[in-house]
Amino acid sequence: MKVLHIINSLKKGGAEGNLYRLCDSHKKKYKNRIDIIIITLLSNGYYEKKLKKKGIKVFSLNIEKKNKIFEFIKTIKSLREYINKNNTDIIQTWMYHSNFLSLFINKKFHNKIYWNIRHSELNFEISKKTTILVSLICGMFSKLVPHKIIYCSEKSIKFHEDKHFYAQKKKCLINNGFSHKSYYYSKELRSKFRIKNKINKKDFILGYAGRYSKQKNIEALLIGFSRLIKKYDNIYLYMAGKDINLKNKKLSYIYKNYNIQEKVIFLDEQKNLLEFYNGIDLLTLTSHSESFPNVIAESMLCSTPVFSSDAGCAKKIIYNYGFVTFKNDITSIHKGLKKTINVSSNKIKWKFLKQNSQKYIKKNFSVESMADAYLKHWIY
Repeated sequence: MKVLHIINSLKKGGAEGNLYRLCDSHKKKYKNRIDIIIITLLSNGYYEKKLKKKGIKVFSLNIEKKNKIFEFIKTIKSLREYINKNNTDIIQTWMYHSNFLSLFINKKFHNKIYWNIRHSELNFEISKKTTILVSLICGMFSKLVPHKIIYCSEKSIKFHEDKHFYAQKKKCLINNGFSHKSYYYSKELRSKFRIKNKINKKDFILGYAGRYSKQKNIEALLIGFSRLIKKYDNIYLYMAGKDINLKNKKLSYIYKNYNIQEKVIFLDEQKNLLEFYNGIDLLTLTSHSESFPNVIAESMLCSTPVFSSDAGCAKKIIYNYGFVTFKNDITSIHKGLKKTINVSSNKIKWKFLKQNSQKYIKKNFSVESMADAYLKHWIY
């Protein structure tokens, strides 16, 4: 079987990580019986070398923002020629721009095209206007082009069908999958993180993992945290992600003006979050919008409970083994974190959450079940 994946890039991100896990699982299980090729719109990326090492071919269309319309047409022509020449069995596109690109693929391949939607919603406050336009165009053509549309959350399905007119009969829901070999509890890693950061045994460490963007609602988290530390002396917040540093003017302003310099530590982007998840006591996610927030499942696999907003399918992932705030303003975040920290003082309850967090993700969100679901939808 020949499978062609088309994705914006292979940089470090949720969709990119999910694609990597999917390809890795398929290669391990089917070896040479499955031929996987990945075409990226942008060149290079974190996962490119890792995928090539597994025998997966990676090519780039090298589309740049400054490209003119003539160059874009040449790119479309090259993609059409490649697909015609290789006679691919499955064409799986990832995210709006790659889905949009599939509109220009030869009509005879339309029944082989599968779209992948990774957002739960789009709006003008937190999304780019061009992304919203591209999604609307895809929605209008969705009855004609893809064979099926794969979503990773129920909220995503509802939004795209109700607001962007995506074809209802083509929807498929596939949960993201995770490997317990990549994310796991480690006493040694926990100790390493806490020694490296000079954390005392009695300190309670909140963690945030993710890039900086409006939809992540980081400002509200920081201001809510600034209220929290007025009552608790041993509470700290460690934050890891792209643009999570003092060069970020918005973060720097809050950092200085809310007197949290001694309590918030910016770690910037990390190559691997395994040590981070093990080192912290509670992961926090206060996003306005998510589809399937991977960091929740990753943290829970490391036996680290999660406090989250009701974004995307966060509640579904956490189930009964964490904390969800249904209002996402500063006051609600502060009160929610306060209640969570009070629960953590009960050693029996906290141990129960830690153990069952890991078990629940292993049972319900394995990478193997995700990989099987993709194959099933491709074939039937």
